[in-house]
Amino acid sequence: MNADNEKMKSGCFYLRSSAFICGVTFLLAGCSSAVSQGHNTALSGVDLVQMTDDMAMKIAGDPQVQAAIAAKGALKVVVLPVENQMRAEVLPQGQAEAFVGRVRTLLARHAPQDFTWIMNRDTFYRLRGKELEGVEPGPSPDAISPDYSLTAVFTSLADEDAKHRSSFYICRYELADLKDRTVLWTESYEVKKIAVKGMLD
Repeated sequence: MNADNEKMKSGCFYLRSSAFICGVTFLLAGCSSAVSQGHNTALSGVDLVQMTDDMAMKIAGDPQVQAAIAAKGALKVVVLPVENQMRAEVLPQGQAEAFVGRVRTLLARHAPQDFTWIMNRDTFYRLRGKELEGVEPGPSPDAISPDYSLTAVFTSLADEDAKHRSSFYICRYELADLKDRTVLWTESYEVKKIAVKGMLD
């Protein structure tokens, strides 16, 4: 009887472990695309989190990026705001900076030894111009030369009929060598937004 109980416990543990492993494998193997339905077709805060989580993970785990770090040490990277090439959507400056800034924050937190982050000139001089108490923008960007740039380009396509409106976004990120203009790493996040006409804001 005890032997049977032990076999049942062992079987249950195996099933639970298998389910956990399958779930983790599914998450890691998932592609960088999604379909979202809601009240409007604009990019949202949820897209910001999912997109930047995905991009930071892929930069940190990329074999070519790791090879460059092994050869040169911590990569000196300047982050530039998103270049908006979307069809009609407006991307304010704060959002354009957030979609790349959060990638920098995640990498600075989880891989601080691999990257040195250099503030771009526009952000540096904007902060210095505000002269806010307690705000220290650090050394001038002219004093430190970055070797790489982290950039993003957002494009979109739209479709509309009598009942629905949809927008398809391609958000492409690149880590490029500033000296020879070669792309060390690139990846894109794709999302389709669908809204029912009666639900549109």
